Amino acid sequence: MRIAVTGAGGLLGVAVTAAAVEQGHSVVALDLPGAHRSADNEAVHPVEVDMTDYPAVRDAVRGCDAVIHLAAYIKPTAAPEPQVHHNNVIASYNALLAAADNGITKVCLASSINAIGGAYSHTPHYDWFPITEDHPTYSHDPYSLSKWVAEAQAADFGRRNPSATIVCLRVHAVLRDPSSLAGWKRDLPPAAPKDLWGYTALADATSATLAAVQADVTGSHVIYVVAPTTSSTRPTAELLAQHYPDVPVRGDLSGHRGFFDCTRATRLLGLTPQSLDDD
Repeated sequence: MRIAVTGAGGLLGVAVTAAAVEQGHSVVALDLPGAHRSADNEAVHPVEVDMTDYPAVRDAVRGCDAVIHLAAYIKPTAAPEPQVHHNNVIASYNALLAAADNGITKVCLASSINAIGGAYSHTPHYDWFPITEDHPTYSHDPYSLSKWVAEAQAADFGRRNPSATIVCLRVHAVLRDPSSLAGWKRDLPPAAPKDLWGYTALADATSATLAAVQADVTGSHVIYVVAPTTSSTRPTAELLAQHYPDVPVRGDLSGHRGFFDCTRATRLLGLTPQSLDDD
């Protein structure tokens, strides 16, 4: 396959590009001027493009078999609030439209667990645990809202072309390896209770992204890809009792099990997210 990867110079973009090449694909690596990392590989074709420039995006992905859209502001404070929301929602729409206009029927968008609210919420609200993809949104910020909007855009394009495959991956904080998790546990961010002590292994995020554009499914799908255990040293039952005593529990949260239900990832992508714990 010839795969367009936006945000190719980012953490996940670099990993996805390398994995795609290893699988025998060629990559059109899209990113802003100066954002590309050097890649001495004839299978990687760097293209400088602003994702808010639709004609440039459309032309850049022409001839590709799939589009993987990873480019985005990754938190609400990355730029002024209007810019975070505007750029993210325009970029995701342009990626979807460029794919459609070029007859590309395999698309993966990087969404976020924050699409329903979480780390950046004033007071996060959860209706049940473990959280499934049909949970409503209670987002409070421009970044989280932009991810919810991107999922709505994907659903729209899925209705336009029911034979297309459009997957939105809700990933958590992406960590490289066990040492990264150890550091994360040692210095848990203040938002950890808000976003439920979760994380996503970089290897899982990478595998899920490539599986999404090769999956034998049609339509638009939102899928959680989060590690099966939390990043907390405390049992999940203790975290529940202290922070969310009134939220109904509809599944197994024994031991250090995580708060996100990732069975859809297994069912649709053949991927079961893994923990980075090495003990």
